[in-house]
Amino acid sequence: MTAFDTLIRGGRVIDGTGCPAYYADIGIRDGRIAAIGDLTACTADTDIDAHGKTVAPGHVAQHAHYDVALFWDPYLSNSGENGVTTVVNANCGFGVAPAKPEDRERTMQMLETTEQIPVAHQRSALPWDWESFPDYLTRIRTLDKGVNILSYLPLNPLLVYVMGVEAAKTRRPDAREMQEIHRLINEAMDAGAIGISMSSMGAEGNTHLDNDGTPMPTDTLDHDAILEICEALVARGEGVIQLLSHLVIYGDRGLTERVLARCKGTGVTVIHNAFITSDLMPDMLDRDLGWLDAMRACGYDLTANCFLHRGWIEAGMSQLDVACGMLNAVRKIVACKSDEALLSLLDDSHFVEEFAAEYAAKGSTNGANGLEGQIVIAVGDAPELQKYLDRTIAEIAAELGKGAVATMLELATRSSLALQLRSPEVASKDPRKAARMLSHTATVVGGSDGGAHTKSFGMGHVPTDLLIWLGREEQLLSQEELHFHLALKPARSVQIRDRGALLPGYWADILVYDLEALYFDTRRYEIVHDMPGGDWRRKGRAGGYEYILVNGQVTHRMDVPTGKTPGQLACAGSRRQSRLAAV
Repeated sequence: MTAFDTLIRGGRVIDGTGCPAYYADIGIRDGRIAAIGDLTACTADTDIDAHGKTVAPGHVAQHAHYDVALFWDPYLSNSGENGVTTVVNANCGFGVAPAKPEDRERTMQMLETTEQIPVAHQRSALPWDWESFPDYLTRIRTLDKGVNILSYLPLNPLLVYVMGVEAAKTRRPDAREMQEIHRLINEAMDAGAIGISMSSMGAEGNTHLDNDGTPMPTDTLDHDAILEICEALVARGEGVIQLLSHLVIYGDRGLTERVLARCKGTGVTVIHNAFITSDLMPDMLDRDLGWLDAMRACGYDLTANCFLHRGWIEAGMSQLDVACGMLNAVRKIVACKSDEALLSLLDDSHFVEEFAAEYAAKGSTNGANGLEGQIVIAVGDAPELQKYLDRTIAEIAAELGKGAVATMLELATRSSLALQLRSPEVASKDPRKAARMLSHTATVVGGSDGGAHTKSFGMGHVPTDLLIWLGREEQLLSQEELHFHLALKPARSVQIRDRGALLPGYWADILVYDLEALYFDTRRYEIVHDMPGGDWRRKGRAGGYEYILVNGQVTHRMDVPTGKTPGQLACAGSRRQSRLAAV
């Protein structure tokens, strides 16, 4: 009689490969799946009754920014409670290593302005007992983790580390600096990095701005220099290049094409960022998938990161930049240190006129539909303001006979700053577009941005939403299809070879759930006060998984963490896995 650490009995197994579901028991030993089949006669230290339930692989979030949150939240909410068992950090070229002691404050400011991770949280949580990227990974290994972690080497801190901030922003690396960049990339890869990440969006339409309002180093770096940096991975014949080069109408996909051509046949994978479904640009889906097909037809190892789920942006006055961009007037609002100071500013008629004029001249500088499209979701308790709930600023402005800016500022003042706004959904509301994009061979879900922008949204619910929306509600994709798209497909996109499927020998990252029990509130996000210093964040009200297992141990039971932290600093790429296992 074979004994296991854990036995999951009688469930409907969806193995993540896209093959039809079947009924079986799953035996787990030493964190891995040891057997699948009829294990009725076997014993285990822990038995999980999965009769009447779905048993599926844990979700893989290949685009996240939990680099800092790891130091205060081992479960990486709200991804962890939504069935995400593996996350990939340091996307878009941003992270906390490498960093010289004198550059630590600058590094934290960079994360605050690009990913909206407050410097105060970083100062409170980061021990800064590393300088190099390998030392940072060593520190991550020591942390309690309720999920598995992988990380890119982010190029922005790398360029600053080698060149200094001013040089990194104004010129390409010289020969000596390029040699050092290659050395550090190889050092990071040897230590466990999965590849390199960068944003290269240029200056126009770029939301990745530094604290002085200028683009980040990689965004304006000479494209030839970027190709030369990528040569470090090409020479190794392994790794992933995560590249944000084009979004909707901004950026230049030509850079991705050049990187792909150089990496062809070398073992290096490229993840292009980003695709998004849109109701405003109906031909964009055909155009994006057509480009992807053309690149794949060239033999390029390419996948595209996609934003296609139900998600939106919420904002109070202190987050107004996400509603209409970082205009000069918005900077003045965000800079106010107290409610009294802000109310005084809003009461200044000259400021109101200045704000309205600037907004009329520049319009919205982001993708959240500007002020006119914002929906009022909170106005405090004043009875006379309740009639404005669930209406757009444009509708209220028409009723009041005022402009959008004046209307918003009046509501903010009359509600004593209790005004909260919600954008329309960022991606298309058409589930058929989402299903079509997701079903493409070379697209991967990646819209959560988990760990970043927590004052504006919390989209760790992405996989739960897609199971509900495209599976249970619209029945456009089967559970078998969805779990392939949410686990094995994104795992393979970042060269993870032993996670994302329920197969013998794979790590036992497993979900046990009833599809009917999953939930997601599409009305508004929940505000919770669980950040450093008791600060608040927004997160989707979502979950409903009965059991979540990471490396064979139960980390969540009905949305609640169990206290177990079996997560690992994982690795990717077959050669690197073999090499690191031998160390």
